[in-house]
Amino acid sequence: MSRLQSYFWKQAFWPLVITLFGLAVLALLTQSLSTLDLIVDNRQSAFTFFLITVLALPQLIGIILPLAVFIAVIYAVNRLNVDSEMAVAKANGSSPWQISSPFVRLAFWAVLAHLIINLVIQPLSFRTMRGELLKVKTDLASQMVRPGEFVTPTIGLTVYTREILPNGKMSDVIIRDSRNQPTSTYTAKYGVLTRSQNMARLTLEDGLIQQVEKDGSFSPISFFEYQIDLSDIVTLDKNLRLKSSDRFLHELFFPNAVDKANPAIYPGLIAEGHSRLAAPLYSIALTLLALAVLVRGQFQRMGYGRRIAICALVGFGLRLTGFAMISASESNMALNVLQYAIPIIVSIGCLWYLLSRSRAGNPLRMVFSRNSTRSTSSS
Repeated sequence: MSRLQSYFWKQAFWPLVITLFGLAVLALLTQSLSTLDLIVDNRQSAFTFFLITVLALPQLIGIILPLAVFIAVIYAVNRLNVDSEMAVAKANGSSPWQISSPFVRLAFWAVLAHLIINLVIQPLSFRTMRGELLKVKTDLASQMVRPGEFVTPTIGLTVYTREILPNGKMSDVIIRDSRNQPTSTYTAKYGVLTRSQNMARLTLEDGLIQQVEKDGSFSPISFFEYQIDLSDIVTLDKNLRLKSSDRFLHELFFPNAVDKANPAIYPGLIAEGHSRLAAPLYSIALTLLALAVLVRGQFQRMGYGRRIAICALVGFGLRLTGFAMISASESNMALNVLQYAIPIIVSIGCLWYLLSRSRAGNPLRMVFSRNSTRSTSSS
């Protein structure tokens, strides 16, 4: 790589890093809003919130990476044009491809990174995230109690605890259970919620049971330890069910017999598998689109605002079309080929424009010739 090409590559690399970081932070903030409600409702720690949010980052990066490359290339090429560095490169005899190749190399590196994210990092992170979400949703304590509040997790059962201690025990517990007759009121100094694979129970320590019999008599019973079965009111299904975004590529294209026989699941798995492979191609397609619009053509002293606006509009429309093809492929598997065809056709068309069209005139020579013409006419 020549010094000029190395310089051009750096002019696009750092804007890509900054753009990717900014878009990732924005996407994380959007993602965290939906996670925040779940964490707050289930009274989980800030660490759990941070972990779940970060585990969603690989998929977000995979979505925004082609757009970040597109924005970085537009910024870098426009800056080179405005500073006349592009004009100097053309004046020195650099072909459009020699000027464009550093940006295309950057796009190829982005494709490689995107494939690694889609095929390895995203499934791993999403499986971990799905496990953390399952822990949150099946957290028995969060379903049953809120410190300082009377909670009714099901009809006929009311639970109160003054606080939940650091070791997980509840202190000063009051429970009113009218699910079965006679109605019972439990008061205990401590309570511990536990669950096994097929059972959930509340163990009370050092307390009193108060029951009003049918004849109206009152019969308090003290106990050192007492267990209340809660299996009928809490979720005991702790099986981790993977979504299409959680699966590796071979699990998408070769699912188990049950998923393959389900017409509501199988097309979506195939569409997700093809999108994992096709989405990285948009980094090349959008890069070549930006280069075709901004590298070719005459030098413009008044700026390239109009070209950039048209290029941005076409580029974002192209990426949205790619997202639409994923959704369409979930209902019609024959459309999966379009997930590859769209970025490939755009890439070929833009590459042909860069390499085959007759080169525009030397931009510096055109500037000097215009000045000479003006001076001649004025004299």
